[in-house]
Amino acid sequence: MVAVIDIERLTGAGPTRTTIKGINSRFNAFDSQTTGDTANPIEIPGAGTNYSYWANTQLNCTTTPDNLVDALEWFTDGSNTYGTGIALVVAQAALASYTEAPGTPGVSGTELTNANYTGGTLTPATPTDAFNETTGSPLSVAGSIANPSTGAFGDMVILQVQVGTSATPGTKPATPEDITWRYDET
Repeated sequence: MVAVIDIERLTGAGPTRTTIKGINSRFNAFDSQTTGDTANPIEIPGAGTNYSYWANTQLNCTTTPDNLVDALEWFTDGSNTYGTGIALVVAQAALASYTEAPGTPGVSGTELTNANYTGGTLTPATPTDAFNETTGSPLSVAGSIANPSTGAFGDMVILQVQVGTSATPGTKPATPEDITWRYDET
């Protein structure tokens, strides 16, 4: 039987796992999964950079594969449509290293760094531009799951929006950035 794989966003102290496969996942200055909440925007700073709360994402196998799911990859469409002064960075961390996203609600999250992600080690230690990870050159994500197992598997992919002083005010267009997970199943 073909495995059923969900993409989940992990939030809060628990963490709470929310399936985000096929829906929007808004980045804001609050640690929750939302598709359209504008109550906690990331403020444009007077100096420096403000951040979204980081988004921990991971795969979850809800129906066991016939044999094996492996060769995990993650990538974007390669085009940043957020606008001037807004970036999206990415890193990964081991399966059991979840760290709840801290920050000041409605203002800024804490910058995603190896020192701030206390549950484990980020790879790379300094998150990189997510739009450099494309279908032809994806982020290789460690992990696999084999029959008869189910549950969360593979490294977490952690994302964060960064907002600089040159960003323009206002709600950004509803056109989402496309993010894709890809894997082999045998």
